Amino acid sequence: MLEKFLDEVNEANRSRKTISKMEPGEVDQFLSHSRVGRIGMSLEDGPYVVPVGYCYEDGEIFFHSCFSGLKMRSMARDPDVCFLVDESLSDGSMYKSVIVRGSVEIMDGERMLPYLQSLINKYRVPVGFEEYISRPGRSREKEMAVVRVCVITPKEITSRKMMRA
Repeated sequence: MLEKFLDEVNEANRSRKTISKMEPGEVDQFLSHSRVGRIGMSLEDGPYVVPVGYCYEDGEIFFHSCFSGLKMRSMARDPDVCFLVDESLSDGSMYKSVIVRGSVEIMDGERMLPYLQSLINKYRVPVGFEEYISRPGRSREKEMAVVRVCVITPKEITSRKMMRA
């Protein structure tokens, strides 16, 4: 009896949900405003996924990282990556997700400045990079030596959203 009731509830829920692709403008807005994404890459012994703060501008996804570590070694060895941004209600009744497959370029030096400025604007109080980096406890030379910006150029973008009807 309970099993039949649960089957009927599940069927009713399925019929009220609509799964579809997001429109291109909706994908851009979702990627631009979300706070955390997940970068997936291939290690020699299997997959590896790491959450990152990021920006999405002019069709590129970028984030910063320390120049060393497993993530950076993996991307230097194999630049093919997968990037995921998603959100969901806690009960899973509505969700959105965007998956980007592409290749990553690791930048250093002064080429990083516009990207770092965008990250400062998104995650900190928006001030100019030079003002930000000259705050007490910061060293421009030391930080520029260890930070890298990773820029993902998308090859394929897919999206899904599920809404209750």
